[in-house]
Formats: sequence, structure tokens, C-alpha cells
Amino acid sequence: MLGALLSVALLVSGCVIDGSPRPVTPDFTGLDLGGYSGEPLTMPAETGESRGRMVESIRMFDVAVAPSAIDSALRYYSVFPVPTPNQAVGVLAAATRATLTANGMLAGMSFGGHDNPTGWPQLGVSRAMRITVLRMRDDSAARAAARAVDADDFAVSPENVAVTIPGYADARGHWRPRVPTVAATLAHGPYVVTVLSIQPTTDLVALTAPIQAAFDAVLPKLDTFTPTPADGIAELPLDRDDMLARTLPAAPGQWPYPSLYQDNRNSLAGWGGARFVTGVVYGPVVGTTWFNEPGDSEILPIERVAYVGFTYAARFPDAATARRALAKRSGPVTGRNPVAAPGHIPDATCFETPDVSDHARERRFTCQILDGRYLARVYGPDLATAHARATAQYALLVRSR
Repeated sequence: MLGALLSVALLVSGCVIDGSPRPVTPDFTGLDLGGYSGEPLTMPAETGESRGRMVESIRMFDVAVAPSAIDSALRYYSVFPVPTPNQAVGVLAAATRATLTANGMLAGMSFGGHDNPTGWPQLGVSRAMRITVLRMRDDSAARAAARAVDADDFAVSPENVAVTIPGYADARGHWRPRVPTVAATLAHGPYVVTVLSIQPTTDLVALTAPIQAAFDAVLPKLDTFTPTPADGIAELPLDRDDMLARTLPAAPGQWPYPSLYQDNRNSLAGWGGARFVTGVVYGPVVGTTWFNEPGDSEILPIERVAYVGFTYAARFPDAATARRALAKRSGPVTGRNPVAAPGHIPDATCFETPDVSDHARERRFTCQILDGRYLARVYGPDLATAHARATAQYALLVRSR
């Protein structure tokens, strides 16, 4: 995918020390780095409460369950952290903002999956599921919040009817019998777990069975998570495994602090609208789900993936897997044309997407850069800019070895 794989001559030769190959560090003198230094930035020492909540929310995804693991048809995903009660609105009813605040919400995550390759789930047509997990201050607060979250959402429509979930007597659920969706909420330790089930039918068994399966899968995983103590969230480091330091920043010298932007306009109730996250490092669950396309014959595992805007740097288990990932993301795709990669980068591919929309013109040209077990992607509005950013990104990877 993403352009044809281009063969580029090797710049770096290897030398052997004690039987192990050691790459020689390239000389970047005189190369255009687009204003970047090519040196990894130093992670800021201060985090703060709001940024710490984002980091903790991203950590929670290490024990997330992808909806596609429950129903293989739910191959198209929507993933975002839920660090505050404000960000929960859209996934949950607006009235839950006060409920979550009162019960000391600290962090959260939401993982949606659906079967519509062209966009959002469509009522009466699509199968979909959204699993949202919110952490409260303690177990008692989670139980109170779970009851109130369901009550808040139940009160949105006079047509709502209570629903039970087989095997989970403490779960509270509801639906409108003429609408093919069911939402159910359950407290588990300090967590509130809410599952939205969407089916193309109003058959109640078909709607509740996926929720039961989701609870079965999610609750044991949550038991393996070690939450950061509440008084330590503000001290969480902003970078994991130096992944953000390896990723090209949005502007030279600018540390990529975590940020979340949301737009709930025209979104499906309970699904949440568009979310854009930057300055975060996801672990294997999200990384592997994100990188592998629906229907792929080979699933390539990712250990970490850092996002800075639309730029990313991903770490694979080994160099061989990373090389297969580059090949996988460099095959022919309709609407994308291969273009020359920078000749001074040993392993890189670039392509042009000529018909990008006006708001995406900054990403007309894409370059992918491989170094060991790391694969990165950068963009530019023209090929020269993309090449310069690719060179700066390669320098970051090399100097972070």
C-alpha cells in the first residue's frame, strides 16, 4: 500500500566489532533538514495534572480490548482517550459530565469498531460496538457513577426501556425498542465500563450478546492494569521509551505536548464525533490495530507508536518485521503515485496523492523512513519539503540509536 516500493542505494556500511554489525553514523552536514536540527528533543520535566490525565488515559489502552477481537466484522476503528468528564460527552449523555466530576473521574479510554468502510456506523445497517472505560477515584465512586451514568442516559428519551445483560446482574442497560442500539454500564473495581452495541436488527438477543462478550473480555484485562496513584498522575513522564523524542516535532524545537481535539457535530448518539489526538505514545493494542488493514493476510505487531500531528514513528519487535511493514505500506494504491525518495536515506519510500482536498494539502507528499526496527512517516505540501522532513526524521532515528 501507500505507493510503490522504491529501491534506494545504501548510504551506511556496517563494520564488525566482536561479531556484531555496527552501523556507521551518517554525516548530515550540508543536507536540507527543513530548519530542524535533527537532534532529539529533551523531554520536559514538568507534566501537570491535565497532561498527566492524558498520559494515564493512553496507558489504559495497554489493557484495552479491540471490538474486532469480539466480532471480526468490526474492522474499522475509532480510538481516543477520555481524560476528563468533558471529553466523555458525546460518547455519553451531556448530563454525565456532572456525574463523572462528582465521582472523581481521573482518566479513561474509548475503543470503537464498526463494519462500514466508508465512514461512521449507520443505524439499521451497520454492526458496531464502542467500549468505554472510565476510572473513578475509588471502587465506591465507580459503583455510584455507573448507576448514575445509566440513569442520566436513560433520562434522555421517554421511550427508553431497561435491559438486562445475561451473566451480569449488576449491569444496567437500556434501549428504545424501535432503535437497534443498546447501551449497558457496569462498575468493576474503580472503573466504569460502558458498552454501546449497534446491530442492523432490533432483535434484543442480537444486541445484548455482544455486550456480554465485551464484559467477558474487558473485565479480566482491567484486572491486569496497574493504575497510577491519583497523587502521581501529574508526575507521569510525557514520553514512553523515548518515542516522542524519535518523532519529528510539528515545528523545530517544539516539544509535542499531548492534546485532544473533539468535534461532536453530526455524530451518532453514543458513538462520539471526530477526535484528533497528538503528542501521545500508544502501546501494542492500538498500534497493531491501527497499522494492519482489514483483510490483511499478515498481522504485523507494533510495540509502540508515537503520534505528532499526522506524523508517526512506530517501533516493531525487530528490524525484519519493520522492513516487512515498510514493504506493506509501500504497495500500489489507487490515487497515489510513487515519487523519488531522498537518495541519502538507505531505506525510504515516497509517494504523491495528487487529488488531496484543500484541508489536506499539507499532506500531498508522504515519505516513509526505515531505521532498524523503527518506521516513521512524514508529510509535505511539496516534494522538497517532504524530503527535508524525511531527512530530519531519519537523523532523529539515527541519533537516537
